[in-house]
Amino acid sequence: MNVSGLSILTRKILVTRQFGSDAWGQFFRDVARAQPSFRSLITADTAVPLPAFLAFQEELMRRFFGGGDDHAYVRLGRESSRWALGEGPLQTLVRGKDLASTVAALPALHGRYLQGTTTSSEALLTGAGVEFKVFELPQWHPYFEHFIVGYIAEVLEMFCANPIQPVRVHGGAGRDYHYLFQCAVVAEEDGVPASAGRKRFTTDGERPLSDREFEVLRLVARGRTNEQIGADLGISKKTAQHHVAHACRKIRVTGRVGAALWLAERGLVRS
Repeated sequence: MNVSGLSILTRKILVTRQFGSDAWGQFFRDVARAQPSFRSLITADTAVPLPAFLAFQEELMRRFFGGGDDHAYVRLGRESSRWALGEGPLQTLVRGKDLASTVAALPALHGRYLQGTTTSSEALLTGAGVEFKVFELPQWHPYFEHFIVGYIAEVLEMFCANPIQPVRVHGGAGRDYHYLFQCAVVAEEDGVPASAGRKRFTTDGERPLSDREFEVLRLVARGRTNEQIGADLGISKKTAQHHVAHACRKIRVTGRVGAALWLAERGLVRS
């Protein structure tokens, strides 16, 4: 799998504006010493091998953007979107379009950056906001989830007066994720803090499910055993069993079938 050189070009613009051309030059030379693919000329059309790109991205975050926690990736995604679509080579993707046509174009925009992969995405404009789903990532990495989420949130804010809040429905591990982008005020009223904190789903008993508990319930609904859930999430079977039991108590069901029905009744099970 390769990543479009446009990603590198965008980082150059952002780093140069914030830290100066000398800082970018030194950084790029350091990366090129470790990554041979960065010794060739890189343009917007260059295909950069994924391992080299991720090494570049992680060093960039460490050196310039606060070490690379989830929120830092979201912020960088927003800044990158603002330049690429506002001033850069992707202006035509949003110029003259309305919100509906832009949402319909989001999968093509997502695919513009990833090459030689089975990764796909879907975007749907609904009454609640915009749903965005990604399937079959080559691996989980904060770039593939949090950076992209920030990027799309900024795209939507180009069309909406509302501040946009991404709400995770499913993700944080594995190769798929699903977000709902909605008005930040609505998200806060639904129990989702504007800082995109962890407690996102409120149960009937007003006891919010954590991201981990919700993820575990989603896997239960897909028929995964505790052992399989542990393997999927990188946790032990016993820890997975604990999460399942705790989440079921919160939503007031007594078994896996009940948990699956609870999710299905709320439209939270992906077909």
